Amino acid sequence: MARDPWSVAQELFASWPDINPAQPAAGSSRRLRDALAGLPSAQSGWRDVAALTRQVLLEAQAHENTSWLDVPVGTRLPSLEQWRTAGCDVLTTSTGLKIKAVPWHPEELSTHANAAASADFRQVYLGPDSEQRRRLDHLQADPFWIAALGYAEYLSAGQRQAARSVALAPPGSTTIVCLPTGHGKTEVVLAPALLASRSRGVSVVVVPTVILALDMERRLQAIMSRQGRNAPTNSFAYFHALPETVKAAMRTDIKTGRQVVVFTSPEGLVSGLNSALAEAAEAGLLKYFVIDEAHLVEQWGTEFRPEFQSMAAQRRGWLDNAPAGRQVRTVAMSATLTASQVDALQSRFGTPATTAVVWAAALRHEPSFYHTLFGDDGERDRAVLEAVTLLPRPVALYTTRVADARGWVSRLQAAGLRRVGLVTGQSSQDERMDVVHGWRGASDVDATTRLDIVVGTSAFGLGVDMPEVRSVVHACVPETVDRYYQEVGRGGRDGNPSLAYLMTTSADADMADGMNRVVVLSVERAWERWQRMFHAAKPEGGGPRIVVDLSHRPRGVDEDSERNRGWNVRALTLMAGAGLIQLHRPEPIASPVAETDETRAGADTRNYNNEITVEMSDARTNDRSYFQQKITAARRRIYGDQQAALSRMRAALQGDRCVGEILGDYYCVPRNGGVMRTAVNCRGCPACRATDAGPLSGADFYRRGAEPRPALMWSASRPVDPLARVRGGSPWLSIWWSTQQEREYQVPELIEQLARRGMLVMGGAGMAAAAARAQRAVLPEAVILDSDDSIAASSYIGPLLWLLDTPSSMPPPIAQRLLGPEVTYLLHHRSLPAPDRPEVALVEHYGHHISVDTALGAV
Repeated sequence: MARDPWSVAQELFASWPDINPAQPAAGSSRRLRDALAGLPSAQSGWRDVAALTRQVLLEAQAHENTSWLDVPVGTRLPSLEQWRTAGCDVLTTSTGLKIKAVPWHPEELSTHANAAASADFRQVYLGPDSEQRRRLDHLQADPFWIAALGYAEYLSAGQRQAARSVALAPPGSTTIVCLPTGHGKTEVVLAPALLASRSRGVSVVVVPTVILALDMERRLQAIMSRQGRNAPTNSFAYFHALPETVKAAMRTDIKTGRQVVVFTSPEGLVSGLNSALAEAAEAGLLKYFVIDEAHLVEQWGTEFRPEFQSMAAQRRGWLDNAPAGRQVRTVAMSATLTASQVDALQSRFGTPATTAVVWAAALRHEPSFYHTLFGDDGERDRAVLEAVTLLPRPVALYTTRVADARGWVSRLQAAGLRRVGLVTGQSSQDERMDVVHGWRGASDVDATTRLDIVVGTSAFGLGVDMPEVRSVVHACVPETVDRYYQEVGRGGRDGNPSLAYLMTTSADADMADGMNRVVVLSVERAWERWQRMFHAAKPEGGGPRIVVDLSHRPRGVDEDSERNRGWNVRALTLMAGAGLIQLHRPEPIASPVAETDETRAGADTRNYNNEITVEMSDARTNDRSYFQQKITAARRRIYGDQQAALSRMRAALQGDRCVGEILGDYYCVPRNGGVMRTAVNCRGCPACRATDAGPLSGADFYRRGAEPRPALMWSASRPVDPLARVRGGSPWLSIWWSTQQEREYQVPELIEQLARRGMLVMGGAGMAAAAARAQRAVLPEAVILDSDDSIAASSYIGPLLWLLDTPSSMPPPIAQRLLGPEVTYLLHHRSLPAPDRPEVALVEHYGHHISVDTALGAV
């Protein structure tokens, strides 16, 4: 049982200065322990200790403990005035001080709004006991989910349908999954990947950062350890710093299908792993190709991220060379997707006919939003220091510029906050990992933490599972509402309420406007650069592709080589976005000596930095008028997307409309003649708190969207109807038993045999045991059990096997399904009444029926 943080804090101060760094503690009291232990070595400052102590006291107050805390007076501990600066009431005693925390929140514009903010902060300090904690509707797991992961439940309806869709996706298909943070996106792909690996196979998961790859590796190792399984090397993350012997062994295991899963970056995919994955695909051993944080595929925009184009080209090669029926399945996953991002994923990694979208999008339940506009930077900076002192920890502080982030670290440290880290786009991978480990500690709750605040730019934190962040502060205006929401999403990943505080000046809005305007080449400049590169290019291997020199300098250009290369890159990227060309990684440089995968990768990298392979998508690419038409449309689309993202950020700053509604409108995707909408949740924002109708306590939200329940997007990997010849002209077939012995022995055997023939979706009362047996029999195929009639009641078009153990009636969803054209096998007792004539047995009213014994002979 966890110890009361207030009592732990009192014991820590009573033992000062003899702090035991191993004293059991959790949450804010663990961080307070670590801060006190770090005071003598200046790893902590007085403000760190005061802020964490105040947080412990406010958490106690939220749980009705209003006791004063006894603290000693010491040279390193906060002084009486410093305690007050950190938001505490202080009393002097004969032995030291007594302190009590004073609640604080950003100042609102009305009495009601201030009361709502106070109630909101209390919910944050309640943490896991908050009535506003995210609570999902857990659902019974399918047999394949249990077999692959050992989990008895799904976290949500969205996770269930995403997992089912991915597991049933046919070879060569693409499934785009939009599933909120906290609903288990990783497990959605791990389950079918682990299942597929039961009979040799490998799945590759592309992630944007090494930190995320290592985080996923840790989670997968835990799952496989529980099952007594492992990869030969016990390594699943492939990255640059991995020992060469391990990388070589992983590549060998990938080729032979023994690796199970590999997590890597786009760069790792297109270089070091290229040959091994190609061999695995050609042998039919590459099962799943997964793109995590898939919204980034489109966000590379006009900056050069050729790895995304190369990934798409690699996938096409895998599909072309794989044995029929054993092509890799592609899955693109993100918590948020816009219309342009969905289009980019489908165009690069699928086709309209082979792509399905599982849309379970919902805004986060955890954050409440605050915004204060300040007169100038000085006023804002003083307020930011106060906020990061008084807000609950851990805290993420975001800026736009690297220089501002570094300045904030220095400013906070000078003010007595020493437990501060920095991550920007210029941070090395080792620096990033060190900050995340210092911020998070480790999985053990008693592990030491070194950081409570991390200052960063938008490059920080992507996809990292740091679950307990309580506050996200912006000392800037993000240039897009998408960037803002992604960064707000660093908070509350454990499901507990969190805070998002935007602290801005008018100058910040101007900076955001400038940052939003990505420089796009004019049509004429793009044409000029393309023609120069095209005419200087050389053919590649005698085929339709050409190798373009990225450093080629147009006539009259006097820019330095790096700047010139950048503009060439932008021209090609713009053309690719316009559909005029496709970009590929260069072919390996021929070598007269034998090459290993790593030496080949090194050659690729050298070539990759200076040259790019271009394939013209259209015979009219070099037609000037056609080129101008396509580039004009692409530029218009880019500027339109930029302005839409910025305009919604401006709307959020206005404070006169619910932030949840603004975000819900932004993450709204037209598709197939309809609109895929994102469920809106708002725990609180300036517009909502300004109304008198909002909640002041309890579990109420200002906006609470229904939990998404998407459709099952794929049916089966091949046409399935094993009893078609005895089914006659009816879309459904009645299969009956008469005796208990038939029910006990023949029915489970028939279910197993039908599953072996591809009937993998089944349901009905009494089906659970038979479905589990069928799952064991058909590994690595996935058996899906409709335990709540949701599939039967939907428009699911695939074949369905249904068991009715209750002879008295037929569930309405099944009765309705039998009226449609979908193939349905109905297993039941011979006395089951007909749904439209209950006085007559089904087998007497309809002719399309056979006994279970006959079915076993025919299957």
